[in-house]
Amino acid sequence: MIERQPGGPQIRLIDLIDAMRKLRGAVHPSDRGAGIVTDARGAALAVLTLDGTFVSANRSAAALLGYSSADLVGKHLTDMAPDDAHAELADELSRSAASQLHSFSAMLSGRTGHPAQLVLHQQSLPARQTGVSLLLTLFEEPLVFEPGPRDAAEALDASERTCQTYLMMGQQKERHRLAAELHDGLGQALTLIKLMNEDALMRIRRGEIDEAANLLDATVFRIRETIGDVRQICGELRPPMLDKLGLPAALASLCRRIERDMDTLSVEFNCDVDDDDVPEHLKADMFRVAQEAFNNVVKHAQATEIRLGLRHGADGLLLTIQDNGIGYENRPLTTEDAHTTGLGLIGMQHRVESHGGTFSIQSSATAGTLVSATWSL
Repeated sequence: MIERQPGGPQIRLIDLIDAMRKLRGAVHPSDRGAGIVTDARGAALAVLTLDGTFVSANRSAAALLGYSSADLVGKHLTDMAPDDAHAELADELSRSAASQLHSFSAMLSGRTGHPAQLVLHQQSLPARQTGVSLLLTLFEEPLVFEPGPRDAAEALDASERTCQTYLMMGQQKERHRLAAELHDGLGQALTLIKLMNEDALMRIRRGEIDEAANLLDATVFRIRETIGDVRQICGELRPPMLDKLGLPAALASLCRRIERDMDTLSVEFNCDVDDDDVPEHLKADMFRVAQEAFNNVVKHAQATEIRLGLRHGADGLLLTIQDNGIGYENRPLTTEDAHTTGLGLIGMQHRVESHGGTFSIQSSATAGTLVSATWSL
């Protein structure tokens, strides 16, 4: 969930995608598949004004800084810096405002008050509808490697160190995402259930049996909702349909569900691939790419038809999702839409390229959108 100021500036999706790709390439220009920027639930991302005020922030950024997304909106970045670092931080923000890409280190304190060294990567993002310029900001925790024996350090070549770095980054980002999910979702739900049970217990002791029974009925309903949240989080870690049905059957089930839930959408699935033909490490990513593409179509494309294809191509396995909607290039988005949709597209690209695949999007107002992903075998 992304929180933003009511009536906040609008951002074109194509501007956001372009900014994210430039930011990703600028952070690690030598590695196309580095994956430093993932989707909104992985990377700690926020949109700031030029003076450092939060316009919006995703859950990962909120968890990293110790706040909720709503608490960060309207807060100034300098509020989190030590007093003697305000001038330096303001100077770095001015440099970001004057350049397309800018990275710098800053000492920031979250809600706990404990300072931590963070690296901020900022990409200018013009909001063309309002004329207001914004800064798309990626917060990164610097990685510190423990020194080891000299001979072992010399044996670890540059490529191996790079892979280790990105693996640790991915683990850190996933921990932040899960922490945000557990804190904002399950933590608050369990706290409410605890308070409702305590209230019911006090009513029983006072002899208010009917009121206590009604409260316990409501508590049971809350518990069922929380169980559903737990299942959703587990499903995000590993879609259960993949293990039960295999990839082709899981994709077919996804198509049926979308068609059932959306009366105005017709979904066609064409597949000439068996589950055994798909490497195990690709199945979850292929399912997620299709799922995210479907979500974008349902939310934004105004389409009536979707065609999902999974087949053997000249270069390997080819996954395509095509719709007959309105495209995305010239459609203005609110800050909230831009985060949830644009970063989802960036997330799809990351999933594909992280395993050596290629990713492309073709979109127009007359022909709809075609999302294509190819994995070599």
